[in-house]
Amino acid sequence: MLTPKEAFSRLAPPLQRFVYKCGWSELNALQTAAMEPILQHNSDIVLSAATASGKTEAAFLPAVTYVLTHPKPGFRILYISPLKALINDQARRLETLAMGTDLKVTPWHGDVTSARKQHQLQHPEGIVLITPESLEALLLNHLSTLRTALSGLEYIIIDEFHAFMGAQRGIQLMSQLHRLDNLAGRRIVRIALSATFSNITNIQPYLRPHNPGFACQLINPPSLHGDSLAIQLRGYDAESVPAESENHGGPPSVRSAERQISRDIFRLLRGNNHLVFTNSRNQTELIAGVLKEISTQERVPLEFFPHHGALSKQLRESLELRLQQGRLPTTAICTSTLELGIDIADVNSIGQVGAPLSVAALRQRLGRSGRRTRQAVLRLFITEKEETSSLSSQLCEDTFLSIAMVELLLKRWYEPPALAEYSFSVLLQQTLSVIGSVGSASAQNLWNLLCCTGPFSLVDKATFAAFLRSLAEHDLIVQLNDGTLTLGVAGEMLCADWRFFAAFNNLDESIIDYDHREIGRLPLVRLPKIDDTFLFAGQSWKVIYLNPQKRIIGVKPYDKLAEPLNAGSGAAQICDEVCASMRALYVSGACPPFLNKTAREHFARGQDYFSHYNLANTPIIEVPQGIALFPYKGTRTLFTLVRLLRRELIRARIEGLHILIEYCSRENLKQAVTQLLRHPPVKPSDIINKIYSLEENKFDEYISRPLQELDFAHRHLDLQGAYAFLRDLAPLL
Repeated sequence: MLTPKEAFSRLAPPLQRFVYKCGWSELNALQTAAMEPILQHNSDIVLSAATASGKTEAAFLPAVTYVLTHPKPGFRILYISPLKALINDQARRLETLAMGTDLKVTPWHGDVTSARKQHQLQHPEGIVLITPESLEALLLNHLSTLRTALSGLEYIIIDEFHAFMGAQRGIQLMSQLHRLDNLAGRRIVRIALSATFSNITNIQPYLRPHNPGFACQLINPPSLHGDSLAIQLRGYDAESVPAESENHGGPPSVRSAERQISRDIFRLLRGNNHLVFTNSRNQTELIAGVLKEISTQERVPLEFFPHHGALSKQLRESLELRLQQGRLPTTAICTSTLELGIDIADVNSIGQVGAPLSVAALRQRLGRSGRRTRQAVLRLFITEKEETSSLSSQLCEDTFLSIAMVELLLKRWYEPPALAEYSFSVLLQQTLSVIGSVGSASAQNLWNLLCCTGPFSLVDKATFAAFLRSLAEHDLIVQLNDGTLTLGVAGEMLCADWRFFAAFNNLDESIIDYDHREIGRLPLVRLPKIDDTFLFAGQSWKVIYLNPQKRIIGVKPYDKLAEPLNAGSGAAQICDEVCASMRALYVSGACPPFLNKTAREHFARGQDYFSHYNLANTPIIEVPQGIALFPYKGTRTLFTLVRLLRRELIRARIEGLHILIEYCSRENLKQAVTQLLRHPPVKPSDIINKIYSLEENKFDEYISRPLQELDFAHRHLDLQGAYAFLRDLAPLL
């Protein structure tokens, strides 16, 4: 292990000058620990540390040193980011770092001019910063140029790696990196950066599938900012505060609790810099709108602004700049768009409205706070409905879920990713991309590249053959006389559309236009009507004209608080470990010290009902609606149980974090469970064959129904967990 002084001495002279200019007394623990492994250039690296701990420099200082001492033509370092804004931010930082070297820094995404890209294609060199979508365009349209450019590529650095894991985009990226290795004829070193990893077990096989012989090192030094964390969970009753929508002209959907949350945000956060995360775009708009209303009533400057992906680039970047400069007090009410590593000034605290969607996301968000004070501050704003409304409300499930996630966060546990997926939608994209890039390819070579040695390892030869037949039926591919496959007419049209490069869905968006200026875009199924009002960008608007053909919504400001347009929200996928932690909280009854008075009341209420229903000893209770089951298992197990019970004509549905069975006696349930245990389904797809549509991903419409069932079942079912619960349940019926 090098000392900070020894690590500094290993740097190339221009980078030593860079460190001096930055005013650093020495390299920090992460940068020191990363120096030797990256310079050795013989293994993949995972750098895991809190946001603003110098991960970018930890990766690039030794990587740039290596390429300077091993000069070659072509791209030297490829940096891959999930966000264009992050690329722009990192390009500015890297231009400063590379000053004094002959390495050129080139950002490459949809907003970069074609002239700049063309010059880099003609004279490939230096450091290229790119998104997966732009990389896909390169692989499809410039394969021969890319093959030449890769001759000198030494490192691929993937920022915010956790954002790719478990997503369609992540599978696309792993396939792309495998294709780059195949083009280069060697394994290019991969360096993954993230704030969420504490062990290497699930990271190595995801970072480089099918290459267990290539070493991977996790560099995860002790926290660089200390472990001081201040937490408060603030509870709210949905109907406890008198509704004020009539007094303020607000919509009925603005519940009293949401107004109280907004008032507390105003009271607690005004005057400093903060990030407040919500779980949906609608909630972001709603809270930002109420905060603007409160600021107007109090006659104070507005400090609270919304930030989400539907806002125009100008609105988003103006708020990001305000946060970066840190001169004016600013609180961003945001979705996950500010969760990733855009460089902003230190914020005083992080807020979370509603139960967090995952432990990993909670930690990533928390990393934004406490850089300067060495104490991160987290406030959770959790609403519970009246206890008469449902079992979920009686048990205060959101409160216990939030506490469970905080406790798992403190134990440094995070959701493990799925290490293998069928992902036929991404496989379709990659298959057409490979064929389109070379003109034609054999089925055997495609399977070898993408499945046998690539990330689609679950797809065997027979399944791949069925997959290719599905593509041929839609004229995406055709077979030539020599037996190779080439693009069909429909395949050529699909690849020619710029939207093909993204693995995720590009929904048709409606442009929101104010005074001939675009203020944002929303993926709307149905356009609003003339004189309709809605909330967007923290401002209420009234529709004054529509252009359905061009999907333009013309608006003018509206002086009362309106409702957000419905454009979807995030869906939580809860893991088994989180549910087990929740159950342990109910059983122990030990109330954590970071709850306020109302949250403590919710905790006591949830624990009282848990005891009342004797849920510590039985997972089944009878309620007026029927029967409720409490497996305390994750989303996949609950979904599987519901599908199994429906197969036996039991009316079951997921209600919060438990299962509600309507109009069913214990005897009927016992018969259904007995039948399921005696005659389990032959294959997982058997229990989802009655679902009308399984199309969840971008290119699923081209995939045959049997393959859709195979893919859907793998993503959403946990038969092992479901049957384990049924076996435990049977003796209790």
